[in-house]
Amino acid sequence: MEARNLQISYFTYHRQRLGHQGSDAAHVLHDIIGVYSWHPSGPLSLLARIKGFKVPDFYKLDAEKIAYRVPAMRLSNYMLHSDTAFKIMSAVVPLPDDMVWDKRYSNAARIIPKEIYPYWKETILKVTSKEPIESSEIKKITGIPDISMKPTLNRLAFEGELLRVGSKNLRSNIISYKATKSFTGANYKPIDPDKALAWLAGEYLRAFGPVRIKDFQWWAGVTAGRAKSAISQWETIEIKDGLLLLNHDLKEFEETKQIKEDNIDILPQWDSYSMGYAPDGRSRFVSPDMQEQVYANIGATGGNALGIVLLNGFAIGVWEPKFTGETLKIKLNLFEKPTGAISEKIKQGFNDIGAFLSAKKVVL
Repeated sequence: MEARNLQISYFTYHRQRLGHQGSDAAHVLHDIIGVYSWHPSGPLSLLARIKGFKVPDFYKLDAEKIAYRVPAMRLSNYMLHSDTAFKIMSAVVPLPDDMVWDKRYSNAARIIPKEIYPYWKETILKVTSKEPIESSEIKKITGIPDISMKPTLNRLAFEGELLRVGSKNLRSNIISYKATKSFTGANYKPIDPDKALAWLAGEYLRAFGPVRIKDFQWWAGVTAGRAKSAISQWETIEIKDGLLLLNHDLKEFEETKQIKEDNIDILPQWDSYSMGYAPDGRSRFVSPDMQEQVYANIGATGGNALGIVLLNGFAIGVWEPKFTGETLKIKLNLFEKPTGAISEKIKQGFNDIGAFLSAKKVVL
């Protein structure tokens, strides 16, 4: 790989706080904008970035309201710092009164009867005003039919009326819900979407740059026109081939240090780094000929990233976890046979993940 491309890879690696360069979870959520809310993806993304990160450190994010779980980029559920969560929602999630929601929830697969939705909304917000409550309990209390239960909860989350609260089990995705006003002390009040998106473009340039406008468009899930306008609000310099860097980051970029030799990072499925670029913009961490191994679908969206093993910042394999009882089984596919020393580092990395997820045994 040519020197400039290596420099881009190394710079982004450091900005993503990989190699356990993060200080604590709150700072990392600011540094990389956010992690996926899904367990164990979100916790493992933080584990890859924070030395000595412990399970209670993760639970504290929900308990102390350091982070909120909200719909965000590409309408996926993220765990975002509470200081920025609603600003990010304003930027990338259509406003609560946007007609897109009526259209989305008139679809037969996720139908919400328009005439009864206001009543369901009022009832659910009352039920979730005290303690976080699971959807199964909400259903028992409200009597909302199965076909409409999940869509209704999702719509309330998109409107900023409900927040998700994570499970106390890092292997479980059974989440609870709580009314936003009850959880935060105030209702969700969106700000100007275009101003919010311009701010988010600056954050993206800082955390993921150098990037193309196309990358920001894909990551944020917005139109090309909105992406271009948002990026244009910032003073940038083109590093090469449309890759833009914030002007004030140029000195740090030029002084970027090489990644420590034989350094292994194990990223989970849907890590913020692997989900940060358009399908044709991922060569900074995976060679194009191996991209199909990392992403289950390379088509129009191409965002279903598997877990990745990085060596010095570049993908050398993919992995998938599966628990059988208390045993964590790792399905590992390395692209080439590693040296004995690298194999031991990979093994240790998965043992660390197993310990974090309270596995009694890890099988590779």
